[in-house]
Amino acid sequence: MVNFKEETLIQIIKAEIKRAIVKQIDFVDTHKIKIGQLVVEVDRTRNPKFGDYSSNVAMSFNLNTEETLEIANLIAKSLPETIFKNVTVVKPGFVNMTMNHEFSTQIIKEICHAKDAYGKFKPKKTFYNIEFVSANPTGLLHIGHARNAAIGDSLVRVWENYGIKVNREYYINDAGNQIEKLGLSVLIRYLELFEQKVELPEDSYHGLEIVDIAKKLKEQYKDRFLKLSYDNQKITGDTKESKIIRDYAKNYLLDIIKNTLLSFGVKMDIWFSESNLYENKIIPSTLKMIEKNTVQKEGALWLLTSKYGDDKDRVLIKSDGSYTYFTPDIAYHNIKLSRGYDRIFNIWGSDHMSYVDRMKIAVEMLGYQKEQLHVLIMQMVRLIKGGQEFKMSKRSGNSLTLQDLLDTIGKDAARWFLVAQSLSTHLEIDVDKAVCKNNDNPLYYVQYAHARINQILAKAQYEMPENFDLLTDHNENELINLLHYFKHTIEVISNMYEVNKLTLYLTNLAKAFHSYYATTKIVDETNKPLSAQRYYLALAIKQVIKNGLSLLNITALDKM
Repeated sequence: MVNFKEETLIQIIKAEIKRAIVKQIDFVDTHKIKIGQLVVEVDRTRNPKFGDYSSNVAMSFNLNTEETLEIANLIAKSLPETIFKNVTVVKPGFVNMTMNHEFSTQIIKEICHAKDAYGKFKPKKTFYNIEFVSANPTGLLHIGHARNAAIGDSLVRVWENYGIKVNREYYINDAGNQIEKLGLSVLIRYLELFEQKVELPEDSYHGLEIVDIAKKLKEQYKDRFLKLSYDNQKITGDTKESKIIRDYAKNYLLDIIKNTLLSFGVKMDIWFSESNLYENKIIPSTLKMIEKNTVQKEGALWLLTSKYGDDKDRVLIKSDGSYTYFTPDIAYHNIKLSRGYDRIFNIWGSDHMSYVDRMKIAVEMLGYQKEQLHVLIMQMVRLIKGGQEFKMSKRSGNSLTLQDLLDTIGKDAARWFLVAQSLSTHLEIDVDKAVCKNNDNPLYYVQYAHARINQILAKAQYEMPENFDLLTDHNENELINLLHYFKHTIEVISNMYEVNKLTLYLTNLAKAFHSYYATTKIVDETNKPLSAQRYYLALAIKQVIKNGLSLLNITALDKM
């Protein structure tokens, strides 16, 4: 029995194709094919009449048509019958492969034996860090943060399944003007509670959570802050007193953020405060590291990023002596990389796209490889209800919050729809579709497949068959191929960072099962040998759906 726990079927096929090419010594030598640089691509065929899998490797050698077909046929003849039932060559050089049935169906036993562990890869000596969400602690998380959280956490779960160790990290932006503005906003609301005639500056924080903080502040500190002075930007005067307000407000909101993320199924491993960079004088030491790439001009300190391909140099210290946003970010990235990660990832909004290149340049100046930093850019998200944009937040002023989303469509639906499209595309979530209980809702469709199989399996019990030679229906072959594709999907997501491929995979698997169920009697007491084989095929499908949903932190329902 092949151990599909160690390799995916596609990895096995690629290895066999490469082995077949290596055997063609004369052809390889004549055409100067560099085996060491050989990249074999394999994927499922779009049409089953062309077999189960296909490779265009013969066309990757830049040969003429006749030579391409020659090497394709040589490959086809060299692939072993124990793995491949039939191999054909189609112009201009595709190698199409139909798998040996006995070999291919072993996946059913592998899944049923491994159960929840199916899809897990061997641990790798790889360590990642991913920083995501990282909203300013000045308000509630909105639906943009929700998409960021769903993608980041799901990606971590896939990586961990793939054998990569990962730290989830949240960067707390608790230094700078936004925190000063938070303190001022809370103070104004606090003064209002004492019936003072004050007015909140227009660019302050207006959410109802600011009022909540002010009430808590009054409850704990009574009238202690009534004599504090302020201007339109911040609390002035007594810095000790103003710090109490700022810290109280920040910690209050951070607690809400942490609890909201936990209710969304996201638990961070590291919470790093920007203020830590200032308190521990980390920024000056970081500037020392990149000193040779800086210059003083116009009264400011500039980083010479244009030497590394940036469109212009970037200011680090302004003429008034204050840091730009870029400067503490460089120090923070240095801290992350100094921990020894193989790669660090950030998930940023599309408004930060122009920021990526300069940050990679800074990483290189710090002495690291710029490829060690990978930034995923995420587009905006909005909710649609009845064809119109859905705005329902009562707490945050104008932004729709993550908690609003959870209250409206629930955690599982939110996590599904937030990752169901590529993060590079603008996302619209149809609230009506997300809450409906029919096949228009893709999550319902997938969960229903799991629940339906659970009901089928409850009707009978069979011993594991020796083989699955009776599963010859074309729908059964399609389902078996899809089961093989699960681990390949995990591998692709781990390397391409496209979590939406998992929701697509689960939808396709559910669709194939529902079609199979509509035309096939899975449990037939008049044919127990066939029923036993179909029973374990269904059990394997159910297990893979469960394991796939768990990577998205979504519950697989047993009954609906």
